[in-house]
Formats: sequence, C-alpha cells, structure tokens
Amino acid sequence: MKIWNKPVKGFLFFLFLQLSNCINPNLSRAPIREIETKGHSLYKYLLYLPKDYEKEDNNKWPLLVYLHGKSSRGYNLEKIKKYGPPHLISKGWEFPFIVVSPQCPPDRNWSKDDWFPILYKELSSKYRIDEKRIYLTGMSMGGCGVWMLAMKHPEYFAAVIPLCGWWSTKNIEAMKEIPVWAFHGALDKIVPPKKTEEMVEALRKVGGKVKYTKLTGEGHSIHKVYENKEIYEWLLMHKKH
Repeated sequence: MKIWNKPVKGFLFFLFLQLSNCINPNLSRAPIREIETKGHSLYKYLLYLPKDYEKEDNNKWPLLVYLHGKSSRGYNLEKIKKYGPPHLISKGWEFPFIVVSPQCPPDRNWSKDDWFPILYKELSSKYRIDEKRIYLTGMSMGGCGVWMLAMKHPEYFAAVIPLCGWWSTKNIEAMKEIPVWAFHGALDKIVPPKKTEEMVEALRKVGGKVKYTKLTGEGHSIHKVYENKEIYEWLLMHKKH
C-alpha cells in the first residue's frame, strides 16, 4: 500500500506546493473547527481529509488522532504544524486517514478535561469515520496523553502509538486489548526511557499487546518516527472488534 508521496526538492518542490494549493483542497486549506469541553475550555483542531474522500461517497475512512507536545499548546493552530502528521501534511504528504490534530490550551494538558468523547461525537456526525479503525498517537506530552486516553476510553481505539510518554499504570489493564507500539529515545533526558519501559512491562504483565522500540542515539525529539511509513501500515493492520 502506498502511504504517502514525498514532494520533490528545490524548484520542483516549490512548484509542486504552488500547484497543490490550486488543485488539492486538503493542502490549501486546513479546516479549523472549534469544540468546547465540559470544563468550558476551548479546543481548536486541524482536520485533514484524504484526497479521495469526496470522490468515494460511500466509503468510511480510518481516523488518526495526533496529540502534540507541550511546546505547541495555545490558540495558534500554526504551532501544531511543527511536528508529526500535521507537519508532514503541510509539506504535501498524503495519508489514507482522516487526520485530526487538536490543540491543547496553554494552561492545560491532555488529561485536564474529558474532551475526547465530545470531539469524536462532533467528528462522527460530520465525517465518514470507520468506527472500527480509530488510531491515536502523540509525542512527549502527547505521548502521555496517548497512554492516558487509551486507559480512560479504551472503547474507541483500534491501536495506539505513544512516543516518549508515560502515565500511571494503575488502570493499565483497561487497555490490554489495544495493540501498542511504543517508542523512546535511548538518550532522552527530559522523559527517561525507563518511563516507557515501565508502561510496557506493566502492560505485558496483564497480557497486553505491546511492542517497544528504543531508538539508539536519539534524545527526546524523536518526531522523525512519523516519517516511517511502517508505523502507518502497522496501524492499518488493526481493527476494533
């Protein structure tokens, strides 16, 4: 399966982006929607629709939710495009998912409000989402949010990919049916790799479906993981039963 197309370099890259803005609405517009949580905090998000979304009227699409790190909090959605799938999309990469990238307010983290059910209710009412193929990923604070949400709302997710994140293992058994592929940089001094390793070990003890990749020579900024097409192929292998 072809997961994305990298744009060409130099002048051809520039020309490609200019043409894309004319012929591909998913690149020229990053639709902005706003949702309000029960805590009355405003969450905005970026939305990406696959290029064939409008052509295939009866097709339901997998949903990929990306959670950013601490540095991208705020009310400026441009900040989210620095890393992860939103960054790749802004560069012209194509994905076979509906990609949703919410922005956490500056005074919060992903666990502060119970925002996800509200977000999903809105998305599922407006877009053709395959409820059996909902995926979650995030890095740093976003990686913590992945662990947290998978434990708090395991009923939603078919598979998750946390990067350099961790959470309390108290309710780890709640996510034992969710396939997990965790990543961490071996030289990470902000969130020590032992934090992910504790999560992985706890999940294995309760019979969870987890694999762990420790990245030799890498520190905390491991956003290049998102350039690896294998992680998207791995996600699409899993469906919620």
